[in-house]
Order: sequence, then C-alpha cells, then structure tokens
Amino acid sequence: MKAESKQIIKGICVTLSYFIYTYFQIYFLELFNNLDLNSKVFYLLTTEIIYLLILFFIFRDKITADFKIFKKNFKNYINNYMRYWALAFSLMLISNAIIVFLFPNSVATNQSIINDNLLVAPFYMIVSAVLLAPLLEETIFRLSFRYMFKNNILFIFFSGIVFGALHVVGSYQNLIDLIYIIPYSIPGFVFAYTLVKSKNIFVPISLHLFHNGIMMFIQVVLLFFM
Repeated sequence: MKAESKQIIKGICVTLSYFIYTYFQIYFLELFNNLDLNSKVFYLLTTEIIYLLILFFIFRDKITADFKIFKKNFKNYINNYMRYWALAFSLMLISNAIIVFLFPNSVATNQSIINDNLLVAPFYMIVSAVLLAPLLEETIFRLSFRYMFKNNILFIFFSGIVFGALHVVGSYQNLIDLIYIIPYSIPGFVFAYTLVKSKNIFVPISLHLFHNGIMMFIQVVLLFFM
C-alpha cells in the first residue's frame, strides 16, 4: 500500500475514533449521573488526557519532529503567525456582531452551556478549554484531516467547517444556532491555513491555545467580575 493511502486511512480512522470517544465519554457520564461534581470532573479530565495521549502516540513521529522544529524556531513562528490569530479573532467578532444585529439577544447554545459549566466547574472548564481542547482538536481537525485531504483548499474548507459545525450541532436547539457555525468555523479555517503554510502542527496548536486562553479570560471576567 502506498504511503499516501496509508496516511488517508490513518486520518479517517483517527477522525472516526474522535466521534466514538465522544459518544462513549458522554454515555458513561450520563450512565453514572449520580456521581458528585468532583468525581465527574476527575472522570472527564482523565478520559480527555488518556485519549490525548493515545492520539499523540499515533502521531508520535510527526509530533516529535514538529515540536523540535517549533522549539528551535519559536520566535520566528510567533512573529510570522500571530497576525493570523488576530485576523481570525477580528472576523469572529465581526460575524458575531452581524448575527446579533440580525437576531437581537441571540446567543449560541454552545456558548450558553460553556457559561453555565464555567459557573459550576470553573477549574475543569479552564483546564479543558484552554489546554486540553486545543491539543485534542488540532490533532483531530488539523493533523488527521491533513492526512485525509492533500489538496490545500479541500483541507482548509473541510477542516474549518467540520470544526465549526461540531461546536454547534452537539448543542443545537434552533435554526439560529446553525448560523453560529460561521464564527465557530472562522478560527478553524485560519488554523488550517497556518498548518498548510508552516507545515508544523504546533503553529495552529499555539494559536488555538492563545485563542482559547483569551476567550476564557474574557468569559471569566464577564461572569465573575461584571
């Protein structure tokens, strides 16, 4: 079997594993719904870390090689690619503002769930959203998708749109929620583009970590100090 075919199959299998992992994580959480909050937090963090370690093992050669290069050229990567995060952040704000203008008082259901969970379990939400989610999501939606799609345009499109859609579909309640696929997809498109341009997975990972850190900081300030 050709190396390219092996990569495509690997990307498909890893992507499918994400949906299987998510299903069973939620299934067992609901099955043992009588657990106390600390036990639920422990369960969620443990399963996320274990799955992340499995992903890192699967892509160990690529991740190890990219990390060495990223570490060596850290300043250059940051100087060259931070403007792409600024672009993604600006486009997100603009698209959200347009949605709110067209549909006053609308809030993405996913965002409402995040706010509620942040009030109940702030430690888990901060660790998961700022650290674990970027590592996991970039490994799935950027690295495994890149294995599947060799064409740059197809990769950027599907990587971004699936990334955005999964932030909405899981908590979908009304048609307005579907419109929020646009602002959720924008960072996905930009992160995918930076992977194409840099050929280093730690570039979108670092941008995603920074992005989620900024977003979480804003949410914490709004929820707890305003």
